[in-house]
Amino acid sequence: MMDPEKRAIYEEEIQKLRDTLRDRKMQELTREQCLESVKHLERAKFEAQIKMYDMVRTQRIPPQMINAIIKVEKLKADDEFYNTYQIEEEDVEPSIKRLGLEEDEDFKKIVDEWEAKSRDFLESKKDETARIMNAAAEYKARMEA
Repeated sequence: MMDPEKRAIYEEEIQKLRDTLRDRKMQELTREQCLESVKHLERAKFEAQIKMYDMVRTQRIPPQMINAIIKVEKLKADDEFYNTYQIEEEDVEPSIKRLGLEEDEDFKKIVDEWEAKSRDFLESKKDETARIMNAAAEYKARMEA
């Protein structure tokens, strides 16, 4: 796998190239479109978090593959988003900034709701993760003994 620092530089350069080659005009969204988009995107992030946690927990994939799977899941989520709303995901954030929605109560409520769900999910998995880690350590100790 590529060194993380080199990977970050590579991704920045690719994004700059994409930006220079883009000939599509950004779609300006309404407040309602932005809020609906944020709901959809936050739900997709939460569902991806659950899926990734399950994959790692069940060890169905090698750890070095996690980043690749995350990128594939993001592409799938972006496609689903476009197919549902006919809006490119990359048009949402500029419209949020243009409309000043970062300070909008409805926007904050949506983001806070999904952050709380994510936090609650991770909190609920703490004990399970600790049990799995302890069992793995005990197994390793038995194997070494």
